[in-house]
Parts: sequence; C-alpha cells; structure tokens
Amino acid sequence: MARTSEYYRGKRKKRNRILIPAAILLGILSLIVVLFYGMQKYAVITKDAVRIVPPILKEAESGEAGESGESAALETTNVEIVYDTPDYSTVEARTGTGLKPLRAIFVSADELYPEKIEEYAARLMVGNALVLEMKPPSGALKWNSKAWSATAFSLAGDPLSAEMQALLARLKQPGEVKDDGVYLVAQISICRDELYGSRSTTVTLRNDAGFNYTDEGGLWLDAYSLDVRDYTVSMVRELYAMGFDEVVLADVAHPVLPEGTTVQYSRQMSTPASATNAVCGFALSVADELKDRDGKLSIYVNSQSALVGHDTENGQDGMLFFKLFDRVYFSTDRYAYTFNVADLQGKPIVGKLSERFVPVVYNYLPDDPDKISWVLIDTETK
Repeated sequence: MARTSEYYRGKRKKRNRILIPAAILLGILSLIVVLFYGMQKYAVITKDAVRIVPPILKEAESGEAGESGESAALETTNVEIVYDTPDYSTVEARTGTGLKPLRAIFVSADELYPEKIEEYAARLMVGNALVLEMKPPSGALKWNSKAWSATAFSLAGDPLSAEMQALLARLKQPGEVKDDGVYLVAQISICRDELYGSRSTTVTLRNDAGFNYTDEGGLWLDAYSLDVRDYTVSMVRELYAMGFDEVVLADVAHPVLPEGTTVQYSRQMSTPASATNAVCGFALSVADELKDRDGKLSIYVNSQSALVGHDTENGQDGMLFFKLFDRVYFSTDRYAYTFNVADLQGKPIVGKLSERFVPVVYNYLPDDPDKISWVLIDTETK
C-alpha cells in the first residue's frame, strides 16, 4: 500500500534550456558588432592589404621601427573626388545612311485640319513630304497621348478625328498624291512648353527668386529633367505608332541668358551644370533610348554657331547632333543657305549633306530645290 505524503509538493517549473545558448550567441554577436565598428578607426589601408593596428601594436611597431632606424609614422591623405566634364567630341557617329532628300511643306498646329492638309499636299509639285506641327511651344498636344506626363498633368489633346486618320493614311499610300506616297514628319517642341511648365513644379528652369524662368520665347523646361526626357521618348514612340515616318525635335536648347543672370536646375549633378551639359546630355539620352526606333529622328539647331560647331550659350552642338540624329534642321533663307552649306563642307559628317542638312526657309525655295532637302514655311508678307 502506497504511503500518502502529508506535505504538498509544488510543481517544478520547466527550465527553458534554450535561453542560455541564445543569450551567449546574442552576446557574441553584440561583441562582434562593437569590435567591427570600434576597430575601424585603427584600420590601415595599403595598396597590398587592409589590416587592423590597435594602439598597443602601433606602439610596438613604432619601437621596432625606431630600433631599425626606419620611421613607421602613417601619413594622412586628403581625398577629393573630381568628375571630368563630358567630352562629346568622342561620341561615334550612329546615323547618316539610308536617307533620301526631304522636300516638305510645313503645316502649323493651327492648320491641322483635313482641308488645309489636302491643300498643302496638292502643292507638292517638287516636294515629297509634309511636316505637321503636332506639339507647338504652347505645349498643347494635337493627339490623345498616353504618356505618363500627358495623363498626370492633363496635357493630352483630343484624339485625331477619323477623317484626319483616314487622310494621313491615304497620303502615305503610293499613287494617291505622290508616286511614292507622301512622307510624313511630326514636329514637337521640347524645352519650350507653356502648358507642362505651368502645371508641373519639377520640370522647369528657375530664376534666382525660385520662379519659373521665362523670356520673350516663353517658359523654359529643364533639359536635365528626367521627366522631360521620358516624356519626349514616349511622344516620339506614339507618333511612330500613328504612322509618321520621321519625328523632328524642336527647341532642344537652353535659353540664352542675359549677362549676370543665372538659373536653377531641377536636378543635382556630379558634373558642373551648364547649358552644354544639359542640352548635349539630353540629346545623348534620348538618342540612346530611341536607338531601336521605328522611324527617322531629327533635330533643330537654333544658331549659326551651333550648326557648324558648339554654341556655349544655347548648349547645342551641331557636330554631335549630326552623329546622333538622322537630319539637322536650321531656319535660314534662300540666300544664306549657300553660305550654310559652304560652312558645313569639310566637316566630319557621315552621308550626303544634301540629304542630312535641312534648311527651313520662308516663302522662297533655295536654288535647285529638286536636288536638296528643304522645308518651306508660307508666311504672309506685309
């Protein structure tokens, strides 16, 4: 018979045996972290290795060095990172072949309706193309763009009417208007954009007071802005998808600042900010993004200096543009055109100058218009 205990035995608590190893492991990890950060100040970096020299070892090394007659004193070096200014002269030519002369009539954004386009198309006796201004400096798009900036800031225009779409498709058909069809070019203004600049606070150039920079040309976007670059690429791809054979970028430039005037940019750069770096960097970025493009991509230059070389005021570099883009457009006249061609002779331009240089002239064509490229703009003379 079992003996009954007269005393109550309390339940023994189970010991959590995992706490002790966990505490030891946590202590070891803490010690490693402390040692790692605490010993960094004793790191000695040489070209061959990295080693830790605590004060005790440093004194010992100093004593040994003293006995051998050599100094073991460590020299301190001030390190400064210097970024070189981009050298655009080393960019290799990527375009220049597979072109034909462009002989076009310009159709402004205000005239983009079927009757006017048909009128201009009927006048293409020696011409073969129409340049349609699909985005003027006002920023109002002439199509319903799905680009992120267009939808985010309500920049998208109305969809092209069914009549307009049918007309453009008909113009491109061989034999309808021209034997080879009408070559269609879309022109879009980039850095001059009143609508985008007034609705976004992150894409414009700023004056010293922090307000949007404007001049007689209007409000200026910042060519450094990644949003402006992405918007440009998206618009170009959409225009190709709509059936345009070529897109020409206008107003890819920096405003010419009055003496003593400075502007603030939308980004912080590792290289010194300048008109040249902004505009040429934009050109390189957009051309790289569109290297797999479906059509031709061209660009305007805005000054004689930029046409033949580099304009430090507006940031354009014509020789770089000839390397990156299929054609370079330049506003001139029938008389100055001869001198423009003479200035470009001998420049390292791939392909035929008559196909790649496009003078934009008013009312009167240059001599031999059936052998060269040109864009004609009709204006009323007073």
